[in-house]
Amino acid sequence: MRALYVTSLAKRGFTGPSRIFEGPNGLERMFNQAIPVDWEDPSLAVVKQTILKKFCCLIHGQPVLEATLDLKRKYRPAPGDIDSVTCDIFQSGYDIAGGGTFGSKDTPQTKEQADYNLKYLIAAALLDGQVGPAQLEPQRIQAADAQALLARVIVRPDDTFSARYPQDLGARTTIHTRDGRKLVQEKLGYEGSLANPMSWDRVVDKFHWLSEAHADGELRERIIRVVQELDSRPLSDLMELLAAVKRMTTYPTNHPGIQ
Repeated sequence: MRALYVTSLAKRGFTGPSRIFEGPNGLERMFNQAIPVDWEDPSLAVVKQTILKKFCCLIHGQPVLEATLDLKRKYRPAPGDIDSVTCDIFQSGYDIAGGGTFGSKDTPQTKEQADYNLKYLIAAALLDGQVGPAQLEPQRIQAADAQALLARVIVRPDDTFSARYPQDLGARTTIHTRDGRKLVQEKLGYEGSLANPMSWDRVVDKFHWLSEAHADGELRERIIRVVQELDSRPLSDLMELLAAVKRMTTYPTNHPGIQ
């Protein structure tokens, strides 16, 4: 959305200060890393570097949730059996979503506080087996079971993962059970990244998951077909179908979420 908006402005002659990158409090300083920009290259090849999120959370949380859900599916720990959970992640992920320099993550109450909160995301994944739109509703975030479990989640930076960032996003989830077991799963990268792109079938699966409450099966299939043929069809074909999508929740949902 933002890329299309900025491209539209540029098309109409709008320009901006280059020091947003290298200037005081610019992006390079914020992220503590150089951002190489070839101003002589007018191509839009960067579009081919688009990534897709599998879960409804920040990019930094994708490998964390993959690891956490792997553990849940394999061992099926009951919430009452979990003594604590430890998440090891690269420094930037810890700072932004783990309680580092961006502030405490101990008491999320809203979507905006939850989808950038590894403690809550891990707790939701272990409780519900998924992190989608339903897990970002205020009533789910504020529920007693979610708040109780996230209080037992510890997030900490890991030097090895930090050294590989941003080329690789790595994370490790460790569940400590009350009977003394230690369940560990590590992930380096995630499905949907540049190194591991999401297949067309997986993208379609995610589309059905997110849209089934707002469009019936026939409409969803028509949208999919038009998107497949978009290079040879007018955009109006797609827009007409999208106009038929219901704004409010209308249809029953039974998709388990992309696994």
